[in-house]
Amino acid sequence: MPFDWLARNLLVSLFLPPANVLVLAGLAAICWRRFPRLGKTLAVVATLALWLQATPWFSNRLAHSLDIAPALNIDTVEAAHRAQASASPDPSKPARIASTLPQAVVVLGGGISLGATEYGRRDGADLPPGAFARVRYGAFLARRAQLPVLVSGGAPSGYSVSEGQLMANILQDEFGVPVRWIEGQSLNTAQNAIFSARMLTNVGVTRVYLVTDAWHMRRARDQFVRAGLTVVPAPCCNGNAQDPDAASGWWPTLDSLRITRLSLREWMALSVGH
Repeated sequence: MPFDWLARNLLVSLFLPPANVLVLAGLAAICWRRFPRLGKTLAVVATLALWLQATPWFSNRLAHSLDIAPALNIDTVEAAHRAQASASPDPSKPARIASTLPQAVVVLGGGISLGATEYGRRDGADLPPGAFARVRYGAFLARRAQLPVLVSGGAPSGYSVSEGQLMANILQDEFGVPVRWIEGQSLNTAQNAIFSARMLTNVGVTRVYLVTDAWHMRRARDQFVRAGLTVVPAPCCNGNAQDPDAASGWWPTLDSLRITRLSLREWMALSVGH
């Protein structure tokens, strides 16, 4: 496990819930005796911060602030690629429409979990729910658009298999979708883009559908465009469908705290270009 990756993640976590609340609570405890007014103020701020960050009202608005594109209309996508195929039956004479449509589907990794020994993989390696949802949508999109797939993700936590290889295995074994390119060296989104673009441009692919979570798409798109690719965002896994103005939007939940954490982390990553 790279030390700089570990140190950076530990530092970032101090500014994210629940650690940011614990930091405030710790400061309140330190100040309580010598500076009681400051200590009480910090305690109140910590309590309010925990409550606010755990409400759907706050977490959904924070997550939606990262949205840059709606979900693809899959019927439109399928029709466009069918039109391309029918307009150019001879591969040596590409149709004009081909110059604007994506040539591949790129699916970004979202972590690895351990313990799923029932699948027979080493260390029980598996995809957590969010990463699996990306793979599922990537398989769906690739099948409907009839495009090759690239998966991207390294092994920053020192696992025995990279995210890219694991995603490729699941795409092929569980969805029957072959993977043409496996990028398994990247440690962050910027490297996802650089290494993937290198593999794709070497074979003449410059336009892609980019599959990742809706909250991650802004940063991912910017990095892939910077790496020289033309990107059509294909966001998925939007878990913020609940109406934030409903009465339940003010009732704190663990899932809302998780969404707040993801969104704050994403804004921090955007600020430093990772």
